[in-house]
Amino acid sequence: MFSRWTAGPSDLTHRKGLPAPNPCDLGHELRWPIADPIILEGPGAPVYSFFPIAPQPQMPRMLRVRDGLQDGLGRGITYLRVSVTEQCNLACVYCKPRTGVLQRTEAPAMSRNEVVQLVKVFASLGIRKVRLTGGEPLMRRDLETIIAGISPEVEGRVHLTTNGIHLARRARALRDAGLSGVNVSLDAADRGTFERLTLKNGLDKVLAGLEAARAVGLKAKLNTVVLRGWNDDQIVPLARLAQREGFQVRFIEFMPYLGNGWDSARFMPASEILQMVQEGLGIDLEEEPAVGLEEGPARLFRIPRSSGKVGVISTLSADFCDRCNRVRLTSRGELKTCLFGHQPIDLLEPLRNHASHEDVAQLIRQALSEKLDCHPMRQGDTPNLAQGMWQVGG
Repeated sequence: MFSRWTAGPSDLTHRKGLPAPNPCDLGHELRWPIADPIILEGPGAPVYSFFPIAPQPQMPRMLRVRDGLQDGLGRGITYLRVSVTEQCNLACVYCKPRTGVLQRTEAPAMSRNEVVQLVKVFASLGIRKVRLTGGEPLMRRDLETIIAGISPEVEGRVHLTTNGIHLARRARALRDAGLSGVNVSLDAADRGTFERLTLKNGLDKVLAGLEAARAVGLKAKLNTVVLRGWNDDQIVPLARLAQREGFQVRFIEFMPYLGNGWDSARFMPASEILQMVQEGLGIDLEEEPAVGLEEGPARLFRIPRSSGKVGVISTLSADFCDRCNRVRLTSRGELKTCLFGHQPIDLLEPLRNHASHEDVAQLIRQALSEKLDCHPMRQGDTPNLAQGMWQVGG
């Protein structure tokens, strides 16, 4: 597996983790491996305690509204993307190209308790799936603890988007914490192109992380942002990787936002990407029927005689706004109902000022009542995103 690119067996060693404890049992002290699946014992070993959450009255789980959160147009909102950090260890050209690699200079705006508390409010309103994003989520040493806190709220439907650099050594602990699947950003199958796009020689680590994720039972997908002239020559090699290894690779149209140098010359529509895949593989792809929106907006195509799949996410050329079921929570606790829409709504300050569960829920309902019918680019307007994707959550 990955015989052409893997760094070696030592990079893929899986160290023994612990069975996942019950994060709802706050009557017992819980110790959790934060940065690595190894648990150290004996004098001087670090101990990580589960975050304390003050008991608060909640609706019994069976009475929670699972399908009741809607926007002003009647679209059901069931999918929440949560950015847990703005920090990243890569400097991808389509994300934050003008400032270089983000440094670890400050703590995340939301504490792990605050992330869990806000997710609980969303889950009580009807959110059924949570995806943790960034920045790079694995820059947080307490990510496993966050997952353990929110997984019971959405019945285990917690997913992660990561660049995969630190995934190999943490895959087992993430799964034991309650993670269901990972989307790994991989924009090139060639080392030189990977380094040119990310400013880091990390391809072997990413591929090792993919293998480790699959080895522990995590569902793994690949995400590829396509920029004409940068990595369009990687489309076919990545499709072949999916064909050979049984992965799902999803090609994403290059989107414009703050400082990423978007222009039409770099944009490649999904239809052209699909044509390139079919010509490169010498086969006709077979489109799958649409699945639930919580599986994402990609159109998926089966690769004949393979368990691999190719997907395209056509945010600009054929948007999916009429079926939008998602909202975003930034690492600063701001609710964004549309990526390119209204000003975000601050939920963190009310939470820190002891707002009740219902007070925060009402802020969410009000924001959703004003959710746009579609992003401004559908009408040809310039997108209004005053933040970079690393701040909003990829």
